Amino acid sequence: MADIKEMRLFSAEQISVPEELPLILKNYSKEVIRNNPSDIIAFSAKYFETLREEQKRHVDTIARPK
Repeated sequence: MADIKEMRLFSAEQISVPEELPLILKNYSKEVIRNNPSDIIAFSAKYFETLREEQKRHVDTIARPK
């Protein structure tokens, strides 16, 4: 990760929020609240790994010729 001092933001114009980020964070937050994990880091790692696998399967399915 980059040094925090190098990444200081002083205005909204300095950042570009990916279009899908708000929905990803909303869904992730709901799952954390629903599950109330005792180890949020481990839960988060598993959550995002599963999300990545599902996304990859979806892309593979779309890309596969019929």
